[in-house]
Amino acid sequence: MNELIPSRRQFLAGTGAWLGATALGFGANPEKVKTISIFHTTDLHGHILPTQTYGGVKDVGGFARCVSCIRQWRKEVPDSLLLDIGDVYQGTAESLSNGGALMIGLFNRLGYDAWALGNHDFDWGPEALEKNLTLSKSPVLTGNLELRGKVPGALQGAWQVVKPWTMKECGGFRIALIGLVTPGLPYWLAPETLGGVSPTAPAESLKRSIAEAKADKADVIVVMGHMGWRKDDDFANPMREVLKENNDVDVFLAGHTHQDQPSFELNGVLCSQADYYGIHCGRIDLTLDLESRKIVGRKALTMLMDQRYDLDPVVIETAQPELKKAEEQMARKSGSVRSPIDGKGRGNRLSQLFCEFFSEALQRNQTPVDGVFHGTFGTGDLAAGDLTVADCWKMLPYENLLTVAGVTAEELIEIAREDRKDYQSDRTLWPFVLELAHDGSVTRFLYKGEAVAAGRRFTIGFNSYDAQSGGRKLMRLREIAASPSAKRVITHIDTRNALIDGILNRKEIS
Repeated sequence: MNELIPSRRQFLAGTGAWLGATALGFGANPEKVKTISIFHTTDLHGHILPTQTYGGVKDVGGFARCVSCIRQWRKEVPDSLLLDIGDVYQGTAESLSNGGALMIGLFNRLGYDAWALGNHDFDWGPEALEKNLTLSKSPVLTGNLELRGKVPGALQGAWQVVKPWTMKECGGFRIALIGLVTPGLPYWLAPETLGGVSPTAPAESLKRSIAEAKADKADVIVVMGHMGWRKDDDFANPMREVLKENNDVDVFLAGHTHQDQPSFELNGVLCSQADYYGIHCGRIDLTLDLESRKIVGRKALTMLMDQRYDLDPVVIETAQPELKKAEEQMARKSGSVRSPIDGKGRGNRLSQLFCEFFSEALQRNQTPVDGVFHGTFGTGDLAAGDLTVADCWKMLPYENLLTVAGVTAEELIEIAREDRKDYQSDRTLWPFVLELAHDGSVTRFLYKGEAVAAGRRFTIGFNSYDAQSGGRKLMRLREIAASPSAKRVITHIDTRNALIDGILNRKEIS
């Protein structure tokens, strides 16, 4: 599978590949075929302006550049569709300040034909999502979910815009667009945050949609799946399983895993994934025979959104008020780091500070706790100097809510043992001292300097993501927190604001 990983030269120039037979390459009459294009974005996460890759490549991406590229492509191929594969708005201050309405408004203005729900589109709770569903002028395609016993196509109110699939006429052909969301939702988001939504089996949902689309005489079947490329399927990204059971799919547009995978094939299906934050923009070209109405050529590529593409003036003008407000907010000083703070390894000082700040926030919210279980999300060490709000966003990039649950001493030990299996974790149980031997046995368990008695109960603060299993890494914690005896309470305090408040209150940390 190494051929699916683009080289640096490909990354800098844009990548793509032909897959399947190409009629024009065998001398077919151009008058007997038609080419239609599908342009796609995914995992924009509210990024209007250029950003940088996880690998440190700067000044790339952003929706404003994608739009410049899309306008150019539309001139080249008038018969085209424009789609987004989910995680539209969570991730930036300019999007958070208006609850995602900025991004949905831009989708409307650019004439997106459809978009699919991603897991982070649920992050801000049901009210925010429903407002954005109401704003959307295009269908929102996600078939594999239920809401209070009803499925897409039978939902009312704001949810009536959510459909399992839709048919689009393009270049004289009938293009069926089918939407799926990752089935991993309940392992990241609490039922209260999901607002009663639960995912269903994507393969079964797709099978039903394909049957309906074929009965409606679809010429091409395109799946918009907010699940993505992995070397092997996992609980959140069952692409191989889904496509193994559904061999009538022509194109699968992927998302969620933040990968640039311009062109790959699974079970004979052409697949493509256009990265994250608009760093790449995706394009599918399908050549169809006008008589047989069959696909005779197909091409998939992604293009790096670098300095070759200007910032689209319409996007910038529309977003300017929010961008200006966000820039001012992010530049605001939150406090100072007096001396370097260790942020690596279990029990590091930064994770302890997080726990202290969250405990203080919960105390102010009249939900006091005995301790907090939390890590740093890989922030690393903090250097001495001033901290801005932007620095706090880097430390805590998600709006996870603080959750309080009652647990026993034995359950805390179980949680700690489970967490030790995650070698990347630096979660800290503060202010406890809980030491485990290699075999998992307890060598020391203290609370405020005193030995913890068997059966003692504590009230502990978690973030909502960890309480839902942290992506199936903390399944025992999920079970404990959901038990009736835990009396779990999800507060309205998000961890980032609790961090900012904690720094502001102390002014100086060390």
